[in-house]
Amino acid sequence: MTTRLWIEIAHQAAYRTGGYAWVRQDGQGLAGAAGGARDLEAEALAALALASAVKDLPPGAAVALHLSEAALIEGVREMGARRNRGWADAGGAPLPGAEAWALAAQALAGRGLSLVRTKPAEARTAAGFAAAWAELARDKAKAQGTFQNAIPRPNLAKVPGLAKD
Repeated sequence: MTTRLWIEIAHQAAYRTGGYAWVRQDGQGLAGAAGGARDLEAEALAALALASAVKDLPPGAAVALHLSEAALIEGVREMGARRNRGWADAGGAPLPGAEAWALAAQALAGRGLSLVRTKPAEARTAAGFAAAWAELARDKAKAQGTFQNAIPRPNLAKVPGLAKD
């Protein structure tokens, strides 16, 4: 079975604060989490979100990533090249979120990987659900700092279009 992951981030560049949320559907049912952090760039937040979402994937499962954030899409597409450069940019400077990118790449290694572009503003979709949680997480991170919490299962059960396992 293919594991499907919806990942959204909400970043405020002026405050260098962001939140993320992910929803995962696999053979074990639905899972999700929301988290956030302060003092980081959007790309580092994207890496943090991806690493959080893939850190405990079932062994060997193919993964379909449903993403809307440009930094996250580019990071996934360029992951191999970035790894080959030692998680540095073309000038040799470390990438924002390099450790998180490395963790995500390790978790995704050897898996079938597909990328689906989503529109988080579409209400009543898994992407819209994750986007709303990411915005809540951004606001919480701004006030309280770094955190991650599971999204309650009763909330996940209400995500339109996902099979209830």
